[in-house]
Amino acid sequence: MSLKAGKEALAQKRYTEAIAILSQYCAENHQEQTRDYIQAQMWLVSAYQHIGRADKAITICEQFINHNDPQVQTWAKQALKTAELNLAGIVPPPVTSVIKSKPNRYRKNRVTLSVKPYAQLVFRLSMLGTIGLILGIIFGVCLGIISLITPTLTTGWLYVAIGTTAIASIILFFMSPWLIDITHKQFYRVQWITLADLDPKAPEAVTVIEEFCQARNIFVPKIGWIEDQSPVAFIYGVLPNSTRLILSRGLFITLDDDEIAAVVAQQLGHVANWSFAVVSLVTAPSQLIYLCHVIITRIGFKLKVGNYFWHICAAIPRYLYTLTSYLAFGVTRSSAYICDHFAAEATGNPNALSRALAKMARDTPTPSRLLESSVNFGTIDSHTSTSVGIVFQILYAGYSEVSRENLYKVFLWELFNPWAVWTELHSPQPLIGRRIRALTAYAYQLGLTEEYEFSQLLITEKSLNFKVLYKNFARDLWIETAPYTFVAIALITSMGFYWLYNNWLLPSLVAIALGLGTMLRGSLRYPDYTKVTATNLVNLLIDPYASSLRGKPVQVPGELVGYSIHDLPDYDLRLEDQSAILPLHYMPDVRTFFSDATPILTKLESLVGETVLTTGWFRRGNRPSFDVSVLQPISGDHHHLPLKSYHQLWNNLLSSVTVLGGLGLLAATSLF
Repeated sequence: MSLKAGKEALAQKRYTEAIAILSQYCAENHQEQTRDYIQAQMWLVSAYQHIGRADKAITICEQFINHNDPQVQTWAKQALKTAELNLAGIVPPPVTSVIKSKPNRYRKNRVTLSVKPYAQLVFRLSMLGTIGLILGIIFGVCLGIISLITPTLTTGWLYVAIGTTAIASIILFFMSPWLIDITHKQFYRVQWITLADLDPKAPEAVTVIEEFCQARNIFVPKIGWIEDQSPVAFIYGVLPNSTRLILSRGLFITLDDDEIAAVVAQQLGHVANWSFAVVSLVTAPSQLIYLCHVIITRIGFKLKVGNYFWHICAAIPRYLYTLTSYLAFGVTRSSAYICDHFAAEATGNPNALSRALAKMARDTPTPSRLLESSVNFGTIDSHTSTSVGIVFQILYAGYSEVSRENLYKVFLWELFNPWAVWTELHSPQPLIGRRIRALTAYAYQLGLTEEYEFSQLLITEKSLNFKVLYKNFARDLWIETAPYTFVAIALITSMGFYWLYNNWLLPSLVAIALGLGTMLRGSLRYPDYTKVTATNLVNLLIDPYASSLRGKPVQVPGELVGYSIHDLPDYDLRLEDQSAILPLHYMPDVRTFFSDATPILTKLESLVGETVLTTGWFRRGNRPSFDVSVLQPISGDHHHLPLKSYHQLWNNLLSSVTVLGGLGLLAATSLF
C-alpha cells in the first residue's frame, strides 16, 4: 500500500480505509526514523480520532513522546493531550448538522453587519462599466459590419447600428444561460437534483436556500450536481426565478455542513445583487470560445498525429478565452466582497466562510477543465489561491518544520506586498487573504473568535519594511513593463523621423524595442544563480517580500511526482515537498524542441518517484512559479544524470533574434 493512497483516503474522509492503508504501510516499512513512516503515523492518529478510537491514537502518540526530533516530540505531546481529552469525553466530536451554539459562530442567522461604503460604490461602478463595455463592443461590431456595406456612415445607418445593438444585447442576455448549459454538457455531466436530495448531504445549506427564496418570493434555483473532486460552487442565469446552482462532489468532501452553507449563501448573494446576470451575459460568448478549445483538443487526441500542430491550434482559442474572461473581472472581484458580506449576514457565521475559502484552496488540484470553464463563476480563483492552498496542505498534513503561527504568514504577501494588487488585477476573485481579513472584521462585530490568528498577522505589519517593499516593486514593475515602454518609445521615434526612411521604419524600431525590453526583463527574471539559497517550500511561500518578476535563486529538495506538457516548449513538473505540491517549469534546449522529444520524456519518466534537488528561480505571482535550472537526483545513481533546463537560453535567443531581425530590416530598407 502506498502512503499517497492513505493520504487521499484521509483527505476524502474515508477514515476506515485510510487506517487500513496506513497500517499496512507502516507494517511493511517499519523504519521509525524515516520521514514517511512518521507522516503515516501522524495520519493514523488523525484517522483514529475521527472514528472515535482515541485509545488507538494515544498508543501511537506515546511511542513518539521521546523521539529524537524535537518537532515530532512537540506534535506527539499536543496530539496526546487532545486524544486524552477525547477519550475522557471532554472534547465532543464535530457536529455536521445545523448548529446554533458553536463558539465561533453567532447564536442566530440573518444578522446585520456594517460594510465599508466604498465596497458598494466600487461594485455599482463595475456593474455599470461592464454593461457599458459589452454594449460598446456589440455597437462596434455593428459599425464594422456597416462599414463593409457602405463607406459613409449616415444618420440612418447610425440608428440601424443602435437598434441592432439593443436587439442583439437583449437576445444575448436571455440566451446566455442556454449557451452556458450547452457548453457545460460538453465539459462534464450535470445531474439535476432537488432540495430533498441535497438535504441529507447539507441540511444547513438547504435551510439557507429555503429562507433566501421565501424572503424574496422566488423559485428555488435549479440545482446541478457534478461528479468531480474539485470543490466547486457557482450560480448563473439571467432572472432570479431561473437560476442554476452548480455544486460538485468535491465541495462536500472538503467542507463541513456549516461551511457548505456559507458557500451556498455566498453564491446566493450574487442573485441578491444581480451580479449573476451580468456575469452570465459577459461569460456566455467566452464559453463558446472555450468549447472550441475543447473540441480541437479532443480532435488532436483522437488523431494522435501532428501533436504540435493540434496543440498550437487548441492554444489559440484558449488564449482568446482567457482574454475575453477579463471583461467580467471587474464585476466578479467587486461582487465577491459584497457576497461574502451577504453570506456572513445570512448565516451569522463569517468564520465558516473563512475556513471554507482556505479549505477549497487546499483541495483545489492543478486547474482542471471544470475550474477553467467556470473561472468567472467560481468561489475562488484556482490560480491565485495556489500559494495559500499549498501552505494549508502542509498544515493539514501535520508535519512541518515551521509552526502553525508562521504558516499563517502566507497571508502577509497578499495583505501588504504591492505585487498583490497587480496579481489581483489578473484574477476574477480577490485574494483569499484580503477576503478573510474582511470576514474577520465581521466576526469582531459579532463578538466571535477569529480564524487563523489574523489579529497577530495585522500586528506583524509594523515589522515590515514598506520602503523596501515599494522600492523593489517600483523597480520590478518598470522592468516588467519594459517591452511595452520601449515599444511606445519606438512608436514616438518612428513618427518623428518617418521622413528619413520609408514605411519600414516603424516595424523595425518596434522589433528592436521589443527585443531589448524582453532581454532586460529576462535579466531580472533569471539572475545569476551561483549564490543559491538552500530553503524549502514553506519558507518561500511565507516570504512577504517575494517578487512576481524578480527570480530568487533557490535550491529545494523534494520528490518529483509527475509531469505534463503545458504550452510549448514548456513542461510542467510537480515536486512534492512536506506533503504539498510545488509546480515547476522546465524548458528543453533548442535542438530537442525541433527534434524528437522522446529522450526528454524518457528522462522525466525515469525521475518520477525519485528524490531530487531542484535549483532554479522562484517567483510569486498569480501562482507560485519555479523555473528550473537543474534537476539533480539525490540517489547518486550514475544512470540518473542531472536534467538541465534552458530558460535563460530561450529568453536570450528569442530577444536576440527579434533585435537582429529589426536591425536587419532597418539596414535592408535603408539601402534600397
